[in-house]
Formats: sequence, structure tokens, C-alpha cells
Amino acid sequence: MNNILQITPQALALQVVSFLLLIWLMRKFLFGPIGGILEARQNEVQNTLDQVYRDREAMETSRREYEARLAGIEAEARDRIQAALKEAQGMKEEIIGAAHTEADRLVDHAREEVVREKQRAMVELRTHVADLAVEAAGKILRRSVDDRTHRELVSDFINQVGA
Repeated sequence: MNNILQITPQALALQVVSFLLLIWLMRKFLFGPIGGILEARQNEVQNTLDQVYRDREAMETSRREYEARLAGIEAEARDRIQAALKEAQGMKEEIIGAAHTEADRLVDHAREEVVREKQRAMVELRTHVADLAVEAAGKILRRSVDDRTHRELVSDFINQVGA
């Protein structure tokens, strides 16, 4: 049987030694560098994942800070709006108060004007009534009253009616 395959112990030993030498050479020159490359690649991937994790943490921190600042800005805006509303309300009340004061002043002025007009009308009415009375008296007496007498009669009449 050994003859059919032509296997000799020396050839078998040489084959085993050659195979072991091939394995050792492949390990040293092929699998070693490939293992180093694979390990370097694995380290690179791990470093990239670590960097992504750190970036994600930094992004989360920035997002929380942004939300806190945004909440602060919103609170400040609400405070400013409330202050503006209070100021507007104060201005409204001030304007309404000033308008009421001005309206009261105008009403008082109008009342004073009415009183003055009434007094002036009364004086005119008295003068006119006195003129009519003097004319009537003149006609009744059938004599003409001169201007000086007319003025004295009107003045006396006004004083009597005024009293």
C-alpha cells in the first residue's frame, strides 16, 4: 500500500516539517501583520465610537443648556410683557384721569360762561325793558324825554330791578 501512493517516511516527515514551517512563516509574516491591522482597525473603530459617545454627551449638555437659556429668555419675555402691560394700564388710567379732569374743567368753564351769558342777557333784558318802560311812560305822559333824563330813568330802573 505504501507503494501505490509512494509515501515514504522521509517524504512524510519532510511534508510535516514543511507544513509546520509554512504555518510558522504564515503566522509570522501573514497572520501577524493582518492581526496587527485588524487590531489597529478595531482600536480605530473603538476610538471612533468613544468619540461619538463623547460628542453625544456634549450635544446633550449643549441641548440642556440651550433649553435652560430658552426657558430663561421666555420667562424674561413674559416678565417684560407683564411690565409693559402694567405700564400701559397705568398710562391708560393716567390718560383717563387727565381726560376726566379736562372734561370737568371744560364743564365748569361752560357753566361759568352760561352764568356770564345769563347775566349779560339779564342786563340787556333789563336795559331793553327799561327803554320800553321809558318810551311807554313818555307816551303816557305825552312828552318827550331827553337823553340825559332817559339815562337816569334807565339807570334807576336797572338799580331797582337788580335789587
